[in-house]
Amino acid sequence: MAVLNSAGETASSFRSDGSSELHGGVPVARPVGGLLDLLLVPRIATSIDLTGTQTLLVGASAGFGPNNSGPEARTKIYGADLYWKWKSARAAAGFPFVSWQTEVLFRRYEAAERSSAADPAVTLPEEKLGDRGLYSQLLWGIKPRLVVGLRGELVSGSKAAFDSELRTERYRLSPNLTWYPSEFSKVRLQYNYDNRKEVGSDHSLWVQFEFILGAHAAHKF
Repeated sequence: MAVLNSAGETASSFRSDGSSELHGGVPVARPVGGLLDLLLVPRIATSIDLTGTQTLLVGASAGFGPNNSGPEARTKIYGADLYWKWKSARAAAGFPFVSWQTEVLFRRYEAAERSSAADPAVTLPEEKLGDRGLYSQLLWGIKPRLVVGLRGELVSGSKAAFDSELRTERYRLSPNLTWYPSEFSKVRLQYNYDNRKEVGSDHSLWVQFEFILGAHAAHKF
């Protein structure tokens, strides 16, 4: 269980300054008067060895806290995740392997009656917004230091009294290729196809370089 600041920059579903993009209204200042004014994040996970070559990790998490659409409005988030990995009994340096990772999230956002951020003269009605999202990723470690993968993502939101591109249905497909020059670095090439309902589609190509300095802990599996 983590207890966090519900007004932190990354707490957009709660009391962050950018949360008005979710409820479309003028943010309402809410002081912290007790535990329920903080962001509570419970988490539970377990790892299971299915066989001598397969491992499964399952988990569930949630987030509960106030949002700044109104003085009593709150947000609830629920999530579940799964990670499965197969590694050959004759693996060298951890290769070859196949892994599958997926996560699903549901959010229930209580939007109070509020003044529109676009036009303060307009009052937006009280409503409960439901949102959902998921991703799934399959990786294949072909040989030492070379991994190919495919990732898919999908998000959608219920209709709201305000217009926002953040609430349109959207999906993304991302094939990628990763090369590990050493144990402390990696280079990834990834193509993204984004499709946003009623907005259009985009194509992008990304190159990522990552490196680590100093000693690091051993991998769990």
